Amino acid sequence: MSKLLLLTLLLVLAMLLGPLLINNPGYIKLIVAGYSVEMTLLGLVIALGLLLLAGALLFAILRHLARWQKWSFSFFRLRRQRKARAAFALGLQAYARQQWQQASEQLQLALQDPSFSTEKRMLASYASFYAGKTEQAGTLAHTLESSESNSAFVQADLLLQQGQAGEACRILAQHLLQAKQDPALGQLYLQALQQAGQWQRLLETVPQAISERWFSKDSWQQRRFAIYPAAISQLSLQGFSEQADYWQNLPAKERKSAAAILGQAWALAQQGLNEQAEQKLVQALTLQDLPAAWPYLRQIPLGRSVLKLRKAVQHWLRDHPTNGYLYAVLAYLAEQEGDKEQATLAWQKVRQYQPELWQHA
Repeated sequence: MSKLLLLTLLLVLAMLLGPLLINNPGYIKLIVAGYSVEMTLLGLVIALGLLLLAGALLFAILRHLARWQKWSFSFFRLRRQRKARAAFALGLQAYARQQWQQASEQLQLALQDPSFSTEKRMLASYASFYAGKTEQAGTLAHTLESSESNSAFVQADLLLQQGQAGEACRILAQHLLQAKQDPALGQLYLQALQQAGQWQRLLETVPQAISERWFSKDSWQQRRFAIYPAAISQLSLQGFSEQADYWQNLPAKERKSAAAILGQAWALAQQGLNEQAEQKLVQALTLQDLPAAWPYLRQIPLGRSVLKLRKAVQHWLRDHPTNGYLYAVLAYLAEQEGDKEQATLAWQKVRQYQPELWQHA
């Protein structure tokens, strides 16, 4: 509609101004460097129009030539990019097949194409590491963008896999402010602290992990059992105190959790207070906690103070007679008492109802 209106206005102006310009063409005289040019106003307008048209045509020709020249000079670059993309596909296939040597080579060739460079370097770093090229893997990890968390994550992860947990902690601690946006960084930091045996620092970091939500609600329920039992039992050897700042700064819900009480029971058993340790276990453990608690429960030296816990397990068995974890606990309690025959019978039940648990016994 607007175009039609504009065209109508132009036609009206042409009808009004056309006769006026024909009857009164005007007169223009230009004198430049001794040369004079005389023409009518209409002639000047037409000349300017032709000049603009010629300039636009020349500009289009030059732009076309520039594009052709750019394409001709970039032929080899485009060829390298095509090869790099093909190498990326081959590298991903080799990585999925765990053919680390081939994956390392192809992924490094893929870096000639700038797209997805961060992802390519991360994959190439891991592939090189698994191919036995530790130094090359570290170099690729260092070349990642230092301002991002990816570089710190890959470097720390590779160090953890080499058993250098302390160095991994140092690198991750420098980038911990980014953990709120990248929770995987915080998760790896907690893992590094555990491997390094920095138990106090681990408990000091837990409030930050909770407030910044490094874990989902469900995964944190499981993660507690990987943190508190080992941390408290190890700190008890150095004089663990519930009045210490690193413990009091934890939310009350954490201090009262089954995982924390399991750790306290472990610490009491290490001090020879077996009856108190058993009492805490009976009060804290639930049937739902057993799968997560089992790897740590079986390490607690209860000795012969197992009667109350056995009664609790037998009570659960009435309603859940095919639960393999309950039979595993009975086997553990029998071993604590030195009753090998009962332990063997219980393990047979475990094998029947929970084969995977029996295989890792």
